[in-house]
Amino acid sequence: MRYRLMATYRGVPYEAGVGPSGADVVLYAACPPPEELGFEPATGHWRKRVIRAEVDALWESRPVGTFRNEPCMVLDDLGDRLHIAYLGADAGLAASLGYWQVDRGVFELLTPREEVTGLIEERIEKPLRLAVPAGPAAAQSSYPYHPGPGLTMGPVPDLGPDPLLPPAAATPAPRREPVPDGGGRAARRQRVQTRDIFCELADLAAIPRTAYALETETEGALCLMRGPDGFEVFMAMDGARHEARSFPDEEAAYFYLFGVLAAEAVRNGALLPAVAPAGSRHELS
Repeated sequence: MRYRLMATYRGVPYEAGVGPSGADVVLYAACPPPEELGFEPATGHWRKRVIRAEVDALWESRPVGTFRNEPCMVLDDLGDRLHIAYLGADAGLAASLGYWQVDRGVFELLTPREEVTGLIEERIEKPLRLAVPAGPAAAQSSYPYHPGPGLTMGPVPDLGPDPLLPPAAATPAPRREPVPDGGGRAARRQRVQTRDIFCELADLAAIPRTAYALETETEGALCLMRGPDGFEVFMAMDGARHEARSFPDEEAAYFYLFGVLAAEAVRNGALLPAVAPAGSRHELS
């Protein structure tokens, strides 16, 4: 029992992933589906890329329960232990329960299975047709959960479709001091170096350059641009900015962009993860 994104295609449920755009859905099958469905073999599974409109249903399968009288969600089942995420909004309480912080407002824990009680599986339907926001896109989360009451991945206020990381807290714009011309040239050299390193890593990871756009907004691509308070990373789609996240530091923005693209490359089979032989998996401690 673990968190999964699921899709029903021609009457059969499959594990699924969404990306690189919100309109794309990748179906995964552990066993070979009928040949006429057009699935392609990949390492350890079969997969097929479709568009959102081709699936009959799209939903999140969320195992939720209680850990020490507080709500939690199961991210992964490790046999005798469960990898869980805190579903509350009190960071101090999460720390006192033994959770460790993996991102701003995101807390996770490995715990013996018997300490998680009342497990049920929630099904949260996701829209098959993407709505184009009327105003600027809100900050969104890319984890399968979001801290706070009424937590869900889909119909949570202020979160758009298929969120990826917890929204960054709003910060005041930094005070801008005059920079000598030499400092300006140094900053430009640093930007060029950071961009070149990112492009080299993306090429090594077999990430197509059409999947991202740097310093420009390109339809259907994950974009990185300078914003009013730093640097913004977002998905440009249907004339709007989706999954937007702002970073005060350019290197942090590039690091986030690479992480999202690499995760998608692993999910769609372009970048194959290392797989340990059966029985040699080490549990996290």
